[in-house]
Amino acid sequence: MQHDDRADAGRNEGRIVAIDILRGLAIIWVVLFHLWGDVEFFPGAPQRYYEQLTWQFQHGTGAWRIFTSCTDLLFRDGFQGVPLFMMISGLSLTIAAYRAGDALRWPRFFAQRFRKLLIPYWAGVALTYGVIALIAMRQVSLHGGRFAEQFGSGVTISLHTHLSIDAGVVFASVALLPRLTGADWFFAPQLALWFVGLLAQYYLLFPLLFFAMRKMGGLAFVVLTFALTVGANWWIVDNYGAPEFKFWLVTGWAPFRLFEFTSGMAIGWLLASPDRSRPRVLAIARHPLAIVAMIALGVAAHTAGDLMIGRWTVRYWQSLALPLSTLGLVLLALPLLVRRPGRIDVSAPVRALTSIGVTSYAVLILSDTMRLVASQVRLEGASDAVWWTFLVALYVPTSFVLAWPLAHLLGLMPKRAPARRRLPRVRPVEVGAAGVAEPIEVFAST
Repeated sequence: MQHDDRADAGRNEGRIVAIDILRGLAIIWVVLFHLWGDVEFFPGAPQRYYEQLTWQFQHGTGAWRIFTSCTDLLFRDGFQGVPLFMMISGLSLTIAAYRAGDALRWPRFFAQRFRKLLIPYWAGVALTYGVIALIAMRQVSLHGGRFAEQFGSGVTISLHTHLSIDAGVVFASVALLPRLTGADWFFAPQLALWFVGLLAQYYLLFPLLFFAMRKMGGLAFVVLTFALTVGANWWIVDNYGAPEFKFWLVTGWAPFRLFEFTSGMAIGWLLASPDRSRPRVLAIARHPLAIVAMIALGVAAHTAGDLMIGRWTVRYWQSLALPLSTLGLVLLALPLLVRRPGRIDVSAPVRALTSIGVTSYAVLILSDTMRLVASQVRLEGASDAVWWTFLVALYVPTSFVLAWPLAHLLGLMPKRAPARRRLPRVRPVEVGAAGVAEPIEVFAST
């Protein structure tokens, strides 16, 4: 019992490595989705890729085609890195709130979170416009014309789509909130940074949601918010026929995605709540049979939700699509998040993955601008050798290696806690989760 208590104590006092592992996996998934999607150009609904994979198996087309069909499906689902990051956000905020206890002060809480959210956002906006200006200058040197024309409509994304930039778009991108008011400004023009407006809504809702969860308990809270999310999407389907017809609304506004955030809050309750029932629930979640059940149910829920996306013929069932997919991701992530720290947490691959996770916001900012450069390279008809050299030597290193200094510059790195005296009789395997003071919110999106 002493071993278990100390392992959980380290988890409650320090940074949880599993959260950064999940962040790292999520941002890699998102970056791959962006790169693959830009090459594919407007991929179809996930159902198409399930059918493609099934066809390859049925016709025995060979291991390579089956493998590429699997990767196509994996990359196509990369947009669901967004729900993962929203879940991680709810988890991180909840753990921070429980750790603060009676010392929690909401004004200070909000100030810290919004500073880490908005300062990098504005830096990303400035960097994007700077890269667009450089590409516009390149276009002028190649094809002539006026810089203003090239800046306003000469820069592409995904090779086929020209960015349209005017005074309204610039205002919407800087002010942030106007991005959420309509389709024209939603991607304006930082395609991946729209999520900041959604996350700001969750921050503002968090005190109310946290109070409700403490009153209701984690299980009742997560069931209720799942139902509310489905109900909001039902309303969209009832009024507009399909979520896709109001993409900016269901993507950018909290009621239609609430479960993504509150599922993370429920996991935070499981990991850090003083509730007397929590240790018993946590012990059940760690049981091998429970882990197998969570993985099986997670795969089933995620696949069912995936197959409903874009299926207009099923009408109201569409309201379950994204909530079910999110539920599947939550169940698949839960065994990682509730496990006890181990030696693997200090291994080189995991440390590299956690480093990527810690800098994920900076990775997103850099990769979003590199997408514009990649589109310009393709627009100029680069050979395959030049294209792959660009990806390997510039796109990937810029997105990941330079994210570390950028994260330091933007104040996104966690503060190191002072070294503490080692507790007696604690094995090295137990110290993997501790080391830094406060979980921070680092996010990504499509």
